[in-house]
Amino acid sequence: MFKPIYNVTQIREWDTFTIKNEPIASIDLMERAAHKCVDFILKNYEGLKLVNVFAGVGNNGGDGLVIARALAFCDIKVHLFIVEFSKKYSKDFSENLEMLGGNVIPTYVNEKHQLDEIPFAEMNIDAIFGSGLTREIEDGWLARLIGLINKSDINTLSIDFPSGLFGFDNRKNSLKNVIKANVTLTFQIPKLPFFFSKYAPYVGDFKVINIGLHTNYRVLTHIYFAELNDIRLKTLSKFAHKGTKGHLLVVGGFKGMFGAVTLCAKAAYKTGCGYVFVKMQKQGRNVLLTHLLEAVMIADIKKVSSKIKAIAIGCGLGQSQKSLVLLKQVLSLNLPIVIDADAINLLSNNINLIELIPENSVLTPHVKELERLIGVAESEEELLERQIEFSTRNKVFVLQKGAYSKLSCPDGNVFINSTGNEGMAVAGMGDVLTGIIGAFLAQGYNPKQAALYGMLIHGKAGDTIVLNKGKIGFLPSELLMSIPKVINQL
Repeated sequence: MFKPIYNVTQIREWDTFTIKNEPIASIDLMERAAHKCVDFILKNYEGLKLVNVFAGVGNNGGDGLVIARALAFCDIKVHLFIVEFSKKYSKDFSENLEMLGGNVIPTYVNEKHQLDEIPFAEMNIDAIFGSGLTREIEDGWLARLIGLINKSDINTLSIDFPSGLFGFDNRKNSLKNVIKANVTLTFQIPKLPFFFSKYAPYVGDFKVINIGLHTNYRVLTHIYFAELNDIRLKTLSKFAHKGTKGHLLVVGGFKGMFGAVTLCAKAAYKTGCGYVFVKMQKQGRNVLLTHLLEAVMIADIKKVSSKIKAIAIGCGLGQSQKSLVLLKQVLSLNLPIVIDADAINLLSNNINLIELIPENSVLTPHVKELERLIGVAESEEELLERQIEFSTRNKVFVLQKGAYSKLSCPDGNVFINSTGNEGMAVAGMGDVLTGIIGAFLAQGYNPKQAALYGMLIHGKAGDTIVLNKGKIGFLPSELLMSIPKVINQL
């Protein structure tokens, strides 16, 4: 079941729902959440001896107090700094302050009592503000403290959310005074800002900590986090044959871009496709057949159109007049189709063709291709909003490729990819993805399944390689070898 991405209000209501329906007291829920964080810290930072904990006076600071108390109980020395951004303490913070005990002696930091430097420690724990912050931290003593933490050369771990970052939409946040965490331990579900590159320097690596919020909570959202366990593959029949496993047409490989179409076609076979027809420039056929003996070369699309179940177009297609004619021909077949690379650029330069795209088609642009298609946005949030609007208006699926690829659907829903890594930022990876999605379409999966499963499996194949070889220096052709392994494990 897809993880929902909730806004700040919805998450707060989830807490309330849990408190009412588990039932559990709010301070006990705080205790549970904080101890889950401590479990993570003890497991992942063995030998930890000394930490700084910066706790605000709200509920996020209450988490910090519990963490400080629990770490001290484990014989870790804790420097606790209570960051008094307000004289009004939350109820749960006040109760946890009384429970600190003698092992942790707090130092109060405020306008009158400021730190000149951050004392030496092996870790800073940021629990100043949670995800509910809606106003920028103004210049002054608190901003200065955040600056000192960021400059301290001590690894910083933020609890639930980096202090200073807004919980959902940061377009009005200058990011001037925000904690730069190395790791963020976020509660129950990831938060939307974690998936935008602009906020990566503040979030660092995020880890989702399951704090046991009530599973019966349901509220309307349109953004979801997609994971491998959301995939539901069909069972292969004992009586399957090449004719029942799908016929895919791959169109591309012009102007010397023979490798792109080869990667796409090979990925389709590796994903289980029965037949892969290839329409490409004659001069490149020997290149394709050298690397993929199973490819079925065709000169005329019309001769195989009755057999084709789906089409993948764009990989090395070029933007010539001949390429444009091919794109128009393919769109007119009104078959399930995945549109990539130069085919998207042709659509951007010939916007009258957009209305010819069959409903429920899958488009797979990277960010620059997407901006050519829908216009340059001032922020990543705005770009996603425009992407959703394009999907709903044209009734198509748009997969924005990149870190945390984002799939927008005709119904307005968005699915964010949980798999993949920075080692995959290599030319040709998108061609492999197009082949995977095309293969799923040819095998009878609906377009939403094809796009979702394609991006998850593509990313997982990359993650599998990283486990064995690391993030530097692996190629899309190597990724092909991991696709069957991932699919068979599923």
